[in-house]
Amino acid sequence: MFSRKKILVVEDNALNRSLLCQILSADYDVEEAENGQEALGVLRQFGEGISLILLDIIMPVMDGYTFLSIMKADPSYSSIPVIVTTQNDAESDEVAALSHGATDFVAKPYKPQIILHRVAGIIRLRETAAMINMIQYDRLTGLYSKQYFYQQAGEVLLRNPDQQYDIICSDIENFKLINDVFGVKAGDRLLRGIGNAYAERLKGIGICGRLNSDQFACLLKHRDDYTDDMFIEASILTNGLLDIHNIVMKWGIYNVEDRSVSIEQICDRALLAARSIKGQYGKYFAIYDDTLRNQLLREQAITDSMESALSQNQFLVYLQPKYRIKDEVLVGAEALVRWNHPVWGFLSPAEFIPLFEKNGFITRLDRFVWEKACAVLHDWDERGYYPMSVSVNVSRADIYNEDLADTLVKIIEKYDLDPSRLHLEITESAYTENPKQIIDTVTTLRELGFVIEMDDFGSGYSSLNMLNDMPIDILKLDMKFIRSEMAKPKSQGILQFIINLASWMNLSVVAEGVETKAQLLRLTEIGCDYVQGYYFAKPMPCQEFEGLLDEYRGAGIEEPSTDTEIRNELPVLLVADGDEDYRNMVHQAFEGRYRVAGTGDCTDTLAFIAKHKDIAAVILSLTLPGPDGFKVLKTIQKDRNLWNLPIITTSGPDPELEYMALELGADDFIAKPHLMQSLSKRIQKSALFYASAGVALARQGEAPAEAMKRLDPEHQEIKNTNQDKYCLWRKEIL
Repeated sequence: MFSRKKILVVEDNALNRSLLCQILSADYDVEEAENGQEALGVLRQFGEGISLILLDIIMPVMDGYTFLSIMKADPSYSSIPVIVTTQNDAESDEVAALSHGATDFVAKPYKPQIILHRVAGIIRLRETAAMINMIQYDRLTGLYSKQYFYQQAGEVLLRNPDQQYDIICSDIENFKLINDVFGVKAGDRLLRGIGNAYAERLKGIGICGRLNSDQFACLLKHRDDYTDDMFIEASILTNGLLDIHNIVMKWGIYNVEDRSVSIEQICDRALLAARSIKGQYGKYFAIYDDTLRNQLLREQAITDSMESALSQNQFLVYLQPKYRIKDEVLVGAEALVRWNHPVWGFLSPAEFIPLFEKNGFITRLDRFVWEKACAVLHDWDERGYYPMSVSVNVSRADIYNEDLADTLVKIIEKYDLDPSRLHLEITESAYTENPKQIIDTVTTLRELGFVIEMDDFGSGYSSLNMLNDMPIDILKLDMKFIRSEMAKPKSQGILQFIINLASWMNLSVVAEGVETKAQLLRLTEIGCDYVQGYYFAKPMPCQEFEGLLDEYRGAGIEEPSTDTEIRNELPVLLVADGDEDYRNMVHQAFEGRYRVAGTGDCTDTLAFIAKHKDIAAVILSLTLPGPDGFKVLKTIQKDRNLWNLPIITTSGPDPELEYMALELGADDFIAKPHLMQSLSKRIQKSALFYASAGVALARQGEAPAEAMKRLDPEHQEIKNTNQDKYCLWRKEIL
């Protein structure tokens, strides 16, 4: 059932007011007011819920003319129609009423049928106008709606066949992020501000409409002199609308030459031009041309072909060999997809992979690669090859799939493989989009036995602290990162520190994209574990890779490393504690990640530290028998060669001991009893600090070893500062 319209009767005479209410109440809900002041109160209460106002002119407190002036000045009420009622039907009174914004004028005494007809007719006209306005205008910005802009732009072109025009479309990068972070209301304020700016700038010279969400379109006369400065000014204006200052807008321009192309298509092409510069710093606008059109057509053709390509086995799995650096022995491979199109030939993955990531097809392609890789591994097992591992890519879209773990487990079980044979490569950039999601997913996969590789590490998306959160096994260094490092002296690069960090965290390091002997020598020198790249071998079909396996038969690959050999390659974790039970607990928790060694007194601890150079961290009890743990801290502080040794101190809950330990250079303190997971996090955080410190020093152009030689506690410049190693490092960094 439709709700009844509401009418406001403003009349000081009670008899007249009652009469109007009687006339109207059969068809409408009626609100009453004795004067203009009361009427404003009713308006504030109901707003646009009032469909019409019947208004007397001569009233006490506030007359009708004053009420009209106030009401029409307020955008919230100005559209409500008003019928003025008065005893005097003089033409001058009618003109006065209409000039103040009244819609109609009726004289007293009231004639019921005339009142009802006029009220109904005016309400109907208002509703029709509102409906037309909703169709023609965007409610949020006041600009033309999308369809009405298309219509009006088409009519302008039709009326002016000899005039050349441009359509300019704008798009805000990451507008959803603005809504998510600052709220929908802030996003709406931004869009209204942009709409107002467009309306002001184009007044009399063009038309503008809002297409979708944050996309706008303008039609204006053609010009050949578009410059970045024009759009920089617009960008500055946009950033001034909200207190955010990082809003990025891109503009696309389409020169309307072919008028047979629909306005909708023209806007799509202008937006395509805008998207072509998305993410490019310093690029504000792009002009649509045939290159972009051909690109669009090419992308569409690729998209149209992807389903048939998968069903017709046009996608092929290639393997790029992975070698262990220390003996250059083949130890595994990375599975890469190639597309052998029957017409276009081999397509570059750089051309089709980004498209598949956008449209979601990448998840199906990834599963195809996983299946093929596992089938190859199973076939090799059946033929007696050494059971090596293969790395496969896991796309960001796969991470969001709740069935990811089940899918991978089913494939592994189908081909009777151990999960550790399948290394899962996850890009560093995926972490920044949804850290919690990726951490939870990767944790599950790792617990199932899969080996996790962080791909493209060093590409610049994340911080070192990410490594403290992500449960990974292998770091894969980005090839661009390696190339940039080759231009720097060894002492000033950060590769060494990443390698050290990986060692501290018991992670293997794979360098991809190795193309030269010089790159290999640098990686060998700094202790990288594995390499892949064109220097050794390009990606190749599985049959060609099998030829390599045949070559390596008898060259050591068939003989896996013994448990003892593997263990001896692990970094050392020293537990210096008089409590044997505690040492055993740490040993059980960290065995397999470290070579856990234990000492029970101060003398043995110092002797062990002096003898072993591969200690990743020391868990030091402050209540160590003999000279206590503070003796160890003081000894380490005096020996600059030990300043890069992370020390995590332990004792019962004692703030004073904790303070003293940190003052003497301990990196952290953990009170007993504690969880082993908490201890693990503290070890990793300490390692991350030293890696970060090394990076900072390297970026200043000085090797950490050289810096530490200068850091003499007795040096005049720092003799009055805290002399612990932690602060000395920080002094250099800052």
